[in-house]
Amino acid sequence: MFSAGHAQTYPNNAVKIIIPTAPGGPLDVLGRMITPQLHEVWGQAVIIENKPGGALMIGANAVAKSAPDGYTLLLCNDGPISINPNLYKKMQYDPKKELVPVTMVVDAPLILVVNPGVHAKTVAEFIALAKANPNKINFASGGNTSRLAAELFRLTTGILIVNVPYQGSGQAIVGVVRGDAQMMLDGLTSSLPHVYSGKLRALGVGTPSRIKELPDIPAVAETVPGFTGTTWLGLFAPAGTPADIVHKIQSDIAKVVYEPEMRGKLAKLGMYPIASQPAEFAKFINGDTEKWGRVIREAKIPLVD
Repeated sequence: MFSAGHAQTYPNNAVKIIIPTAPGGPLDVLGRMITPQLHEVWGQAVIIENKPGGALMIGANAVAKSAPDGYTLLLCNDGPISINPNLYKKMQYDPKKELVPVTMVVDAPLILVVNPGVHAKTVAEFIALAKANPNKINFASGGNTSRLAAELFRLTTGILIVNVPYQGSGQAIVGVVRGDAQMMLDGLTSSLPHVYSGKLRALGVGTPSRIKELPDIPAVAETVPGFTGTTWLGLFAPAGTPADIVHKIQSDIAKVVYEPEMRGKLAKLGMYPIASQPAEFAKFINGDTEKWGRVIREAKIPLVD
């Protein structure tokens, strides 16, 4: 059991949420959606501070080195938590020792899209095309998450496709629209407008089964059993933050994201509320870290100095 002492008075000051990406991306959008509601729940200002750079590690390190009092939080994806420890030889912080998981705020499925010029209208047809043309099909990546999701798809299906890296998912998806790359596993938020306009073709979503809001798009797992391609957006606090404060933040996040109007807004962005308990989130992160480590090793991706 944890003491309720700290939580009874928390927060009695402004809370800062650091987002390790530039304004405009999914993390920033989510942060700015939930902060007005958190302000109402807490009765205190909730301030967003963007600290981009260093593969999301600059912002993560800033929170890791902050006072463990619940007034500086990190909203991030899997990059600085479960991917980078497997990819970088040196990091300024240890996510397992210096950050405590608070809650997975939302799950954000990826979607497999191709340029309309690609002669494949299903996942099965795309796999057959790639197997018939080894190393002839390029996939776009706009960061480690999309890169590793595509590598996982490649390893699972046994196809040989070539990575074309871009500076961010926005540029990457434009590369697929132009035809410079033929395929990408990208977030729903940035891909669906191009799918609806006919500039991209959707072959499958990365969830285990079809998404209720997109019933006509199959799950990739219908063709590739066991495949999942999703990312998550979660909240972290500096290690040593009192457990009762961590639990209060989680509980209040759950109130905000499960409010019906908020759920609807999130669904339109391809985000689905989770608001997991801290221990549940920590267990998930351990498995996520192991999974991406395995993909990086099997894909023979060189470590970064």
